[in-house]
Amino acid sequence: KDDAQRDLDEALPALDEAVQCLKKLKITHIQEVKALANPPGGVRLACEACCVMFGYKPVKKNAPDGSGKKIEDYWETSQKVLLADPKKMLDDLFEFDKDNIPESRINLITGYMEREDFDPAAIKKASLACEAICMWTRAMYKYHFIAKAVEPKRAMLKQAESELGEVQEKLAQAQERLRQVQEKIAGLEASFNEAVAKQDELQADMDLCEVKLVRAHKLIGGLGGEKARWGQNVKDLSAQLDLLPGDCMVAAGMVSYVGPFN
Repeated sequence: KDDAQRDLDEALPALDEAVQCLKKLKITHIQEVKALANPPGGVRLACEACCVMFGYKPVKKNAPDGSGKKIEDYWETSQKVLLADPKKMLDDLFEFDKDNIPESRINLITGYMEREDFDPAAIKKASLACEAICMWTRAMYKYHFIAKAVEPKRAMLKQAESELGEVQEKLAQAQERLRQVQEKIAGLEASFNEAVAKQDELQADMDLCEVKLVRAHKLIGGLGGEKARWGQNVKDLSAQLDLLPGDCMVAAGMVSYVGPFN
């Protein structure tokens, strides 16, 4: 893109200079040129070149030497077509499609570019308006070849931008898929962390249960020695229970014997 712009920048100064010169023109300047009955060579040359650029056809006339040959006269065309409406002519110059100049016109105008008398400084002596027309014609000619050289670069740039757009679209799609995957990974990580926390909680509960179980085993083991003693106590108490009625009678008799009543 920068390379193409640098090439175009070569033609822009001449183009800008020609445009600025055209802006200085007044309708009266063009009317003065149109009114010339026998214009100087520089005026004829500038108008002829401008007619070629616009594709205006010359008028076929007999050669002035009386040979009977036909010559192409652009001055009549200039007066009747090019200079007929000064305002329209200026508008046409400003709005000229410089990016699509036919090769046939470029081929015709090349001969004018090679002429030493087709020079803005020289033509200025004859007409200010024709100086601007000469500058404009030369600027269009130069711009054509630079734009032609730049066109492949523009095409490559357009293709590169198109490919870049496709790549950026694919990148955006890939980034969206990546975002979705990352969200899933984040969800899985959250579930994993929750599961790990639950596992740690269960492990802690299991460790506590194991501690309690060990303590219970110790308690049961410690109480195992008391089983025999408790069994003997039960037997002794059962035997004593059998003697309880007699003991009660002895106790009652004793109470009655030693009591206050007789």
